[in-house]
Amino acid sequence: MKKLGIIGGLGPMATAYFMRRIIELTDAATDQENIEMIIYNCPSIPDRTGFILGENQESPFPKILEIARSLEHQNVDYIAMPCITAHYFHDQLADNVFIPVSNGIKEAAQYLKERGIKRVGIMATDGTASMHLFDSVFKDYDISCLYPDETDQKQVMSIIYDDVKAGKPVDIEKFFDVKAHLLDAGAEVIILGCTELSIAKRDIDVGAQVLDIVDVLAADCVKKCAKARPECENLITEV
Repeated sequence: MKKLGIIGGLGPMATAYFMRRIIELTDAATDQENIEMIIYNCPSIPDRTGFILGENQESPFPKILEIARSLEHQNVDYIAMPCITAHYFHDQLADNVFIPVSNGIKEAAQYLKERGIKRVGIMATDGTASMHLFDSVFKDYDISCLYPDETDQKQVMSIIYDDVKAGKPVDIEKFFDVKAHLLDAGAEVIILGCTELSIAKRDIDVGAQVLDIVDVLAADCVKKCAKARPECENLITEV
């Protein structure tokens, strides 16, 4: 059994949900068969989207690296970071620690390619969208990405910041409006590319054709550290 280290607090509720999904996707008949986890919940890490967009000057990377090295010193075997916008720093982080770091975007691309998906809609933060974090990886898997228009992207950011991060109920109408527009534009699957949107999926029925990035990350961690349940192969929501 391997030990998992989690760079958390980005945001706190998403971290808690990530841990829950790891437990749910682990094929464990006893407490002892579950994954040992060290979770560093650090909500004081500077805002990732604000830094990427140049709205604030304090980089989140030094703190992220500090936590990763702390986890490394505690002898974890694998590191996960349940924040997709923070994947902007993934390669830089991986180059500065000796422990493998899960890449949720790459794992999602591999999962989709294996299932013949060619076109996806991305619901994510402005930072993730502006830096084309998904496109930069998905192009190598022959998967094209569609993004919401300006109006719909504001709705996505409102769900993330005004609803989930603020601890308020998710505005269901906003979510389904954006989802419908992306499907109408030709997306085969909608990717919840922000872990705050995973909380929306936790709280509401998001319908079919949705792939939650937290599920992808959790499934990857389970496969690397323990025995996975069959659900790890069926992450796209169905009717």
